[in-house]
Amino acid sequence: MNQTVITLTTGEKIYTLASEEQILQQITTNQGLMNKAFVVIGDVHIATAHIVKIEGPKQIQDEDEFAVHLPEKTEQAEAINETAQTEKKEDILKQIELLEQELREAMQTRDIFALDTLLHDDLVFVNHEGIYITKEMDLEAHRSLAVRFTKVSCSDLQIKPTKDGAVTISKIRLEGQEGEAKIEGDFIYTRVWQLVGEEYQVIAGHCTKL
Repeated sequence: MNQTVITLTTGEKIYTLASEEQILQQITTNQGLMNKAFVVIGDVHIATAHIVKIEGPKQIQDEDEFAVHLPEKTEQAEAINETAQTEKKEDILKQIELLEQELREAMQTRDIFALDTLLHDDLVFVNHEGIYITKEMDLEAHRSLAVRFTKVSCSDLQIKPTKDGAVTISKIRLEGQEGEAKIEGDFIYTRVWQLVGEEYQVIAGHCTKL
């Protein structure tokens, strides 16, 4: 099939059965009637300012009246995209690492404001005794001094990014008091951080005593 090829400034190529002469005639007519140069190919309106050149006719194996061909991705574009994704992942890892540190400090200093900010309102947490704890239960335990930590330190932290946050697995050394009982030992904490608006919050978690 003989078709005329219109090359645009974007690199796209549009194929049409209209001859080069017909296209040029249409440009002239449109300029005269509307004071704005453009060409209509099928349902596509093309401003002549975007046309680099018109070639035709060429033998094209295509059953459509016209087709738009987008330029293939270059290796450079793919490399840029890969770099951007890597940088985004590294940024998330750094943010979550800092938030984990803030959470440990808030636990040890009983910083209710920080805990309220870092914990999601719908928090689901199961402690080492298998007891379900809500956000309000956790905050109240710190407010009333029912739980008092004198040491909350991390010796290992793994962060696994997810679609909208991250999952963390950390080894935590806890020392303190829970009521009259002494707290002392190593625990494995698993937390699910979720992006809420522009901030990450813990929406689920679990801990196991080693």
